[in-house]
Amino acid sequence: MKPLKDYNHIHGFNYTPSNSNREKHWLEFYDHDTIDREMGYAERVGLNSARIFLQYTVYLRDPKKYLANLKSFVQTAWSHGVSTNPIIFTGWQFFPHLNDTKPASDDPPIISMVKTGDYSAGEKFFDDLYGAIGNEPGLIFWDIANEPGYRTPNFVVYAPTEPEFRRDLVRNVPDMNWFKERQEMVWKFIRHFCKYVKAKDPVNAIGVGNTFSYEIEPSGTAELVDILVFHDYFETRKRVRDICDEMKALSKKYGKPVINNEMCCLCRANPYDMSIEIHNEYKFGWYAFELMIGTNGWNRVHGIFYPDGTIRDPSIVAAVMGFFRNRGESALRPHVNQEGHAYLAIDLAVKAIAHASNSGRGGDHSHETGEMLEAAEYIINLLEGGEHVPMDYPPSAKLAAYRRQGKINADELKSWIWELIGTLKKACYIVDTGEEIHHMRV
Repeated sequence: MKPLKDYNHIHGFNYTPSNSNREKHWLEFYDHDTIDREMGYAERVGLNSARIFLQYTVYLRDPKKYLANLKSFVQTAWSHGVSTNPIIFTGWQFFPHLNDTKPASDDPPIISMVKTGDYSAGEKFFDDLYGAIGNEPGLIFWDIANEPGYRTPNFVVYAPTEPEFRRDLVRNVPDMNWFKERQEMVWKFIRHFCKYVKAKDPVNAIGVGNTFSYEIEPSGTAELVDILVFHDYFETRKRVRDICDEMKALSKKYGKPVINNEMCCLCRANPYDMSIEIHNEYKFGWYAFELMIGTNGWNRVHGIFYPDGTIRDPSIVAAVMGFFRNRGESALRPHVNQEGHAYLAIDLAVKAIAHASNSGRGGDHSHETGEMLEAAEYIINLLEGGEHVPMDYPPSAKLAAYRRQGKINADELKSWIWELIGTLKKACYIVDTGEEIHHMRV
């Protein structure tokens, strides 16, 4: 696709199929039906672009099959209105850190290319990629490399505009001459492929998936790309906005549009709703990380959909669709006892517990536990509907787990229901005086 003046319409996602990992799915586990189903999930919520990771070493094992599956992916995604942003070189392949202790011939292929300056094998790789998908209408732009910048293990790069709070992460400062020399080896590789890809494919846009905005100018790639690309997983609204301001200034300086093609991570204090809201505010295109909650090691902190189409958190889907929580002065706290249902639910639960405790059925409490589960659900629906409980493991999930059990420990269930009663009383400011329940609202 020819370079656009604005990529604000791109609301995308990084993608690895739920049934595999980045290394295996292009050959061993590629499955059209999985891709078709999961692109359908994206289409349903209005996500419109997939960023995919290509691995040169996997391609070398079976180039013909690799390219055929890649083409199938691009076409399948496009049938759902989802464009593709392929990453030619995956950044982690530049690591472990370049060193001088072994010959380049013993290094992984991409590190060897970086060290020797012989880029011919990488050029052949791109030639084959271009032959397979370069003319596909679903191709939106080439990402030259994912997070290629040479850095410390803490992801500190010592760029001039790098925030001080980033440099505070480094305990042992490296020899800067050694460090900068290796940075330049990588950037030389990246600049070469910016020029090579553009010469081979003058139509489709290119960008570099920089780890940080402040690497763009030191890398010397701003003049070579069509899109200024950055990643941001920063931890507060101010920090995210500061980087967006920097990207806005770079966009104006170079006259080029901006895309963030990696963001959103629960364990980095970069929640989906915060990051998406701010990037929408700045009118930047974006790719969340990632679409699927699959089998990889990041599945607890990234991902929107489970393989069956259920979701981790409704607020993520709402944010993707452009709806955000009201955190302003006009926001109203839920009042789940407005019609007295908290009293009714508590009364039902107390009666169910009493019935179970006074039962003469011996060891068989299945009838009574059924009553208690029904009473528990009444309370749970009030608590979850009013967002009065944590939802990382919602009470309704624990309730469902109880219902799947063949035999339930009645005393354990009673104890849990008493906890639910206490939570509901606290949420609704209910005080039990011993004679009657008074509802106090502040």
